Amino acid sequence: MRKKTAWAALLLFCAVTLAGCMTSPPDTLLRESAEGQRLISASTAELSPDSRTITLYFRYRDSAYLAPEQREIQMKRNESLEKAVVSALVQGPAASSVALSALFPPGTEVLSAAAQGDTLFITFNEAFLGRYADESSDAVSAEGTMRRQLCLQSIAAALTEQGLCARVQVLVYQSAVQSTSMRLRAGFLNRTNDDSLLPPVTRDESCLLTPFNTASLILQAWQAKDWAALYDLTAREGAGNAEKRAGEQNAFDAFAAARTLTDFSLSPGSVSFDGQTAVLTASLTVQDQGTEETAQGYPMLLLREEGIWKMDYTRLMNMMNGKN
Repeated sequence: MRKKTAWAALLLFCAVTLAGCMTSPPDTLLRESAEGQRLISASTAELSPDSRTITLYFRYRDSAYLAPEQREIQMKRNESLEKAVVSALVQGPAASSVALSALFPPGTEVLSAAAQGDTLFITFNEAFLGRYADESSDAVSAEGTMRRQLCLQSIAAALTEQGLCARVQVLVYQSAVQSTSMRLRAGFLNRTNDDSLLPPVTRDESCLLTPFNTASLILQAWQAKDWAALYDLTAREGAGNAEKRAGEQNAFDAFAAARTLTDFSLSPGSVSFDGQTAVLTASLTVQDQGTEETAQGYPMLLLREEGIWKMDYTRLMNMMNGKN
């Protein structure tokens, strides 16, 4: 009889003890204080955020291309990486990235990010549909359409760069609009009333300043004698023992004195193991003092400068003047 009473008392004690343990909320952690002498309670919301280094894409000057910016972002504990990446895009490039510009209308906010299979659904507030600060409210412009296309591509490029999805479906929440779908309409691109639904956005390499696209821009600038664009795509520092880039006016004079490019073609090229240089071969048709010449397989070496591909000034001048 005494044994049964003892067992009953022991079971009662265990039940009371376990009941006391279950009163702690599930989102609360117990950790040691700095002194290691006592236990204190800490909510997960108070924990320090995670930091991630990611690649974002923004518009390169006034071109139809996106260029990368590498940045360290701080993620809240209850925030997904997908939402953090798009929020960083909305914030725009760093102040030091003077060649890059933001692509989202003022007031745009990321409300949510949810994956379904390999498609990521991103929901924005209705400010996403608004005008840019410098955009007229009257006419539809090719510039505005291009910026909105690049805006969508910047989302797809940044998210696919991290391997987070294969495609992006953009949704817009409008509190005052009754609709069967929040999917982005085609009228977003040119600010019309086209109510057809846009398909999910996939990564488009033709919008990115890849080595091939950069080399194409360099040769196009030479061909068009657009010396300002050509100078902008020339690296400030020389490769190896090469000289630094000349001053702007001296460079313009050197460009103007060089041969005239009339036609060209490019190979796809390859990137070095460390990702800091790329080499493409160009076939050039040039005119020099009225005589047409052709150069096959001329090597174009590109360097990464602050994440953007550029050509060494000395090598560029050698190419323009027919030297090795």
